[in-house]
Amino acid sequence: MMPAIRFCAVAMFAALAVSRVEAADLAPPAPPPPPPSPSFYLHVGALGAFMETNAQSTGGGYFNNVAGIASISNIDIRPNYTVALELGYFVTPNIAIALSAGIPPVAHLKATGFSLTNAFGTNLLGSMRWGPAMALLQYHVTQLGPFQPYAGIGAVYLLNFGNIADGILVNNFGVDQSWGFVLQGGADFMLTPNLGVFADVKKLFLSTNAQGTVLGTAIPIRTHVALDPWVVSTGVTLKF
Repeated sequence: MMPAIRFCAVAMFAALAVSRVEAADLAPPAPPPPPPSPSFYLHVGALGAFMETNAQSTGGGYFNNVAGIASISNIDIRPNYTVALELGYFVTPNIAIALSAGIPPVAHLKATGFSLTNAFGTNLLGSMRWGPAMALLQYHVTQLGPFQPYAGIGAVYLLNFGNIADGILVNNFGVDQSWGFVLQGGADFMLTPNLGVFADVKKLFLSTNAQGTVLGTAIPIRTHVALDPWVVSTGVTLKF
């Protein structure tokens, strides 16, 4: 009798063990862990800078009324186009710090309302190679799937890489380097976890001084120029 009882007990334990193994085999696999948040992003694309220039005469008093001979009402700078570069580091999944710049374009400063444009055949005051370098603190919204808007605020420094040419009535044309601040808004649209496209708008609050001497004399011309450009860019986003 005892061997039969032992046999039945062993068979029961074996059946329970097989049932547990089969149940474990039928259980759904654990989901894979979510991918880690990116540490960096890179924006590369096309950039346009659209100036809102106005000028006020300072020092010398010859900008708006050049030695009583000619009058100049303002300074105009045509839109500049170049390649945009922006590199950011995610301090948290939503907060990033970024450096934004571009390949320095050439800006041509022209005197609007110059009363002797026809006589001189031009209203160019001078040209320079310039570029704003920006440091930004940003907040990125990452809870909306592939659409990831962001906003930023920071400081901008106007870099002058050199005078290209003098213009009418001006020798030794130059533009000062200066500080300002910037507001930013934009969005990434991610096509894959690491690759997407972006659109970005920045408003720069930035002014500087332009100066030179009246052509053939030592009479100074100096003016304070409010640039205040809108900077628009679009291109490719890489996150890694």
